[in-house]
Amino acid sequence: MHRGEECGESDGESPAKSRRLSFDSTASSRKLSLSSITTVSEAPPLSNVMLSGPSHLLPPLHGTGLPIDPSEDSDPGRLSGGVQSILGLDTNLQRQQHGMFQSSPSSSNAPSRATPFMGQSTPGSGFIDPANLNVASSSTIKNLIDIPNDDILSTPTIPSHPELLTFDPSWEWFGNLFGWGSDNNIDQDVGLQNSMFESNGVGPASSTDTLSAAWLLCTTPRAGSPVTGEAVKAQGMADPFGRKDDTPWPNVFKPNVPDRPLTLGDVKASSNIRPPRTGPNSISEASRNAMLSLIYLSHQPHWLMPDIDDFPDHDTLSDFVDLYFEKFHPMFPILHKPTFLESDTPAVLLLSVAAIGATFADLKYRPLAVALCELVRRMIAWMRGSDQRAKFDRYALAAFTLQTALGLACGSREMFYHAEIFRCSIVTTCRRLHLLRGLDTATDELYKRTEHPSNEERYKAYLKDEEMRRLGWGVYFLDAQMSAMLLIPPIFMVNEARIHPPTDEALWEAPNAEAWASVIAKGEAPDPKLPTPRFLKLLSMSMAGQDGQIAMSDFTVGIVTYTIWRLLMDQRLLQKAIGLGLSESGMDLASYPAQTDIFDTQPGYLLTRLATSTFPIRSPSYLRLTPAALYHHARLIFTRPGLIQRIKHVSGKYEPDMTEEGSLSWLKTWLADGSEVRRIIWHAGVLSELMAENPRGSIGELIWTFDCALLFWIVLKHAPQQLTSASPAAFFAANWLCITPPEMWISHGGQITFPLLGSSTTWTVSSMLRIFMDRLHKMPWGLAVQNRLVLNKLLEAEGAGD
Repeated sequence: MHRGEECGESDGESPAKSRRLSFDSTASSRKLSLSSITTVSEAPPLSNVMLSGPSHLLPPLHGTGLPIDPSEDSDPGRLSGGVQSILGLDTNLQRQQHGMFQSSPSSSNAPSRATPFMGQSTPGSGFIDPANLNVASSSTIKNLIDIPNDDILSTPTIPSHPELLTFDPSWEWFGNLFGWGSDNNIDQDVGLQNSMFESNGVGPASSTDTLSAAWLLCTTPRAGSPVTGEAVKAQGMADPFGRKDDTPWPNVFKPNVPDRPLTLGDVKASSNIRPPRTGPNSISEASRNAMLSLIYLSHQPHWLMPDIDDFPDHDTLSDFVDLYFEKFHPMFPILHKPTFLESDTPAVLLLSVAAIGATFADLKYRPLAVALCELVRRMIAWMRGSDQRAKFDRYALAAFTLQTALGLACGSREMFYHAEIFRCSIVTTCRRLHLLRGLDTATDELYKRTEHPSNEERYKAYLKDEEMRRLGWGVYFLDAQMSAMLLIPPIFMVNEARIHPPTDEALWEAPNAEAWASVIAKGEAPDPKLPTPRFLKLLSMSMAGQDGQIAMSDFTVGIVTYTIWRLLMDQRLLQKAIGLGLSESGMDLASYPAQTDIFDTQPGYLLTRLATSTFPIRSPSYLRLTPAALYHHARLIFTRPGLIQRIKHVSGKYEPDMTEEGSLSWLKTWLADGSEVRRIIWHAGVLSELMAENPRGSIGELIWTFDCALLFWIVLKHAPQQLTSASPAAFFAANWLCITPPEMWISHGGQITFPLLGSSTTWTVSSMLRIFMDRLHKMPWGLAVQNRLVLNKLLEAEGAGD
């Protein structure tokens, strides 16, 4: 029986007049009345919206939370078939046209108040039919919905035209189906309360009313999802947000329930008693109308439905996931591969992983990687905008972090722009979740409860700790990487990282509790329960020269290395703050008297030691190669601050505070210093050899390769004489294992040879550009294509000059 019929018949009313529907507008929260659809002639024409893709992806429409009774066909208040066709009311016709499902009689029993989340879905398809999810009681729905008693509204006005998109993410019936908006356990947002001083008022927690479709369809309810805290308290576990009691502090935001429509406190106009206004109104009626128009437009779907005919099948997506774990995971190990492949991973995280994996697939899939990256960005934006809880879901944060990394290097200028913005967002989320802070861990809690836990219990506690730990470190690591690669300040401060560093990869990659315990028993990795120094203590010990006594995982080595780079950057910024090496206009000088080298400090010494420790390893991972690569790149950046920026400017990059003549003059001044030029070229040559001998497909490789190419280009084009010697000189050679350049060559010049670059006597601008263009061509990232185009323009200009 229809819910409305059950209520109506108890009052003696006709079923047609008692059925209640919501017409809450997403844009303006205004109610649709009979006057807006009184006649068929006044009905708006159906828009011609085409949905690309197979019809089986469309959700069933046999219910909207208010089931359709087959007996209604004889209802005198029901519209005729012709009117229904025009108004889009014939749902049976729509079923037949799409051929998606068989009609089934609706249930005659209204769900009870305690009905849990239930829905009809295609087994194994991952699709949940929102129209059949029953949560709220009929009384709850009755209180939530304004009901027109018009006979014309006796049937839900669901669009039935075959060309209409049948599922809208901002579907206005969602709130009524779930009874959302009636829960008082909504986090306070005083800016949206009726009164700023009300402590018990119920206010909306978000500025959207898309009613949590994101939370339902994009996230699988799992242990990492935000909860009210009751479940974890019952298990004796800490709240995932670090919440203890309600608090007025503004930094504690604990979303527990889906969003509800925003209300404006029922204030329609200001008081009639106001001081006289001598001038014109600040806001005219036209301006107010423009605001209302913008409110309406900003609450409409703002993305066109993509063409999903070519969306990869599950086999192809699975191949992409495999490529992710084969190629990218060793460089950014924040996901636990065994549980990722075996458990029900949320779709948005799956697509983020697949998008990165597509980058490492065949060349024809590279454009698809960019498209998938954009789809993930839209999903995340929709989730975070439509359901406040998605802001703090750790699976959503992992997907957001991976999407930011891909956006940085996928080759799309728009994605690059968003990556810079999203870096701030993921850092803020990481801070709010306290991923890099905290005292008690699941392992500690386990040993408090039982003195001798089983290996299975220890393994599960370890995974819980390490998954959260690596997610926080992943955000920190990405922030530090973007800082070093883009030469921009980081967002995280070093002293914010107060937890233990990541554990050994052998423990992290163990497929089960038995294998994990075996690794510990064989001494291949330390037992996580043993006391180890936290990150800041580890860093201070390493600065003091005790790094050789500390066993670090590969991920820890990468984190420490990028932290050292940040400390070097801080030292340079401090030098600039006191005016060291700056012109009167605040720009870096091309030459100045010898100053204290920032490498002659504890961070510089530590980076040198870590770089040296790379070479005894027969086949180092990317993270183990990072110290050597960053050491040489830091030499390129900090030996002459501003050099890379000036070279990029003369090669075509726009710099608002530079002129081409000024940059060229600056570079010629620097090129006159033969010793420094040779020192820079030596580090650039060794760095290029290091990456060519050990290609790993990392984002850093394409950045460093491009910088090396530009350095060779500017020297060979404007000062090739600095690489030769008029007097007989010794022959010099270098390879990727070198750390310190030969002082004789630095002082006097002469012929030098790099294994993959050849002898300096054969170097020309064109030949060197081609070498680096070929290397960029082999890299998977779209950004490498853009960098290659820059070098190609320089090559074309060189050919035109010849």
